[in-house]
Amino acid sequence: MTALAAFQGNGFAVIGADSRATDEGGRTINLSNKKITWDDNKQYLFAITGASRGGNLIQQGWTPPDAPAFVDIEHLDRWVTQSFIPLLRDHFIDSGYDGKWEGEGAWQDSAFIFAVNGIIYPIYQDYSWDRDARGIYYNGSGGDIALGAMTALGIDKCKDDPQKAKQIIKKALELSCEWNAYCTTPIIVEIQYS
Repeated sequence: MTALAAFQGNGFAVIGADSRATDEGGRTINLSNKKITWDDNKQYLFAITGASRGGNLIQQGWTPPDAPAFVDIEHLDRWVTQSFIPLLRDHFIDSGYDGKWEGEGAWQDSAFIFAVNGIIYPIYQDYSWDRDARGIYYNGSGGDIALGAMTALGIDKCKDDPQKAKQIIKKALELSCEWNAYCTTPIIVEIQYS
């Protein structure tokens, strides 16, 4: 289980995560590998929740495509939808980590929040994504606590202050760890600028 939290600012993305993994039996692992990772070229910032396998495949041995030069948000949205996600799915299929039953859409057992060109995309288990108009994102078993804390701490007033947004996300995730047994410190928070 996990607590992920993210905020979309003007020209930046802030993403944070806790450091615990839990299996169905309630056994926990305090991770030595982070749930937040950059690709080798520092073009992408990923935060991972759900089954560890998806995170393993992103962190170990996948070279994502070069990100396009930022033209406008609509162009980037189309590129993520039509190019990036299909390549990610191809990588999962090649690695034996993808499911599809007759009559159903494709799925995988992880979820991600990632940023490219300073823009956040939450990728769900069915490979879809949606953008929140408020720029606030969360996931994992501690995500609801993080959402409430981010809101109460005034994250919505940080559109032009990445360092303040980073502090709020860190505090919100610390509170998640205090109130959710499936999350633990240390909290890792990263900023990606456009």
